[in-house]
Amino acid sequence: MTAAPLRLLLDEHYPPALADLLNQQGIDAVALVQRHPELLGAADAVVLQAAASQGRVVVTEDVTTFPVAITAVPDYAGVIYCRSAVFQRTAAGLPRLAAALAALVQSPPSGLGTTPATWWLEPTKPP
Repeated sequence: MTAAPLRLLLDEHYPPALADLLNQQGIDAVALVQRHPELLGAADAVVLQAAASQGRVVVTEDVTTFPVAITAVPDYAGVIYCRSAVFQRTAAGLPRLAAALAALVQSPPSGLGTTPATWWLEPTKPP
């Protein structure tokens, strides 16, 4: 039996354009700013709980604050940390981020999306 594909919730600093790029590749991704505006400015634990209730993995740059949320929400589906210096939220940077997320979704580490797990996103290597 194969695991269900990862479903992503893009934290509020990511634009809907990133969700669009991922959806075009068949990846179930929603941008918080577009699909959950009621969560804008909410505490990370609230965002993580909302993602957990939907079986979604949160994609975030909030590497200093999300660990606190993780301790408050023990049954989350996963958190993917992205370094803003590596994955810039620019028109040129979003495709690079989308490619790295797509590669991760296609071959996720054990447990991500099914058990509380965290992962640091790495850039894809050129072919």
